Amino acid sequence: RPSTQSQYLVQASPWAHYFTSFSGIRDTAVTAQYADGQTQRVYQLKGPKTLTEFTLTVPFDPTVHYDVVDFWKNSGCDFLSLTVTPVTCGEDPQPLGTRTIIVPDAQMTSLNFGTVDRTSGNPSTIEITFVGDSFTFN
Repeated sequence: RPSTQSQYLVQASPWAHYFTSFSGIRDTAVTAQYADGQTQRVYQLKGPKTLTEFTLTVPFDPTVHYDVVDFWKNSGCDFLSLTVTPVTCGEDPQPLGTRTIIVPDAQMTSLNFGTVDRTSGNPSTIEITFVGDSFTFN
């Protein structure tokens, strides 16, 4: 049975807190076209794959998420591990099955936080963008 988008726990090491939104995995192959010089057909080839950037978002709590900002300010080329685990529905979510999405080699490429609109009641968010080279779903 399919799970809802809310039935996932999203974490990124080294932080202990969870994120509420994950943009998902998009793994795309490069393609190229060529003609054989004889027919009126253009052929296509599939090339290497690229894992596109992905984003984590959570309502921003300055007393909790300062560690994300500090990491961004102090990191060079540090790698993080991202884990997205399907869980059961309810107040005490448990892992659903045995498979988890893991991006073991993620690097932060962007940090967005501190957006203010004094006329709004919407929560302020912190958004982090990453790149990675590989993922598993084991």
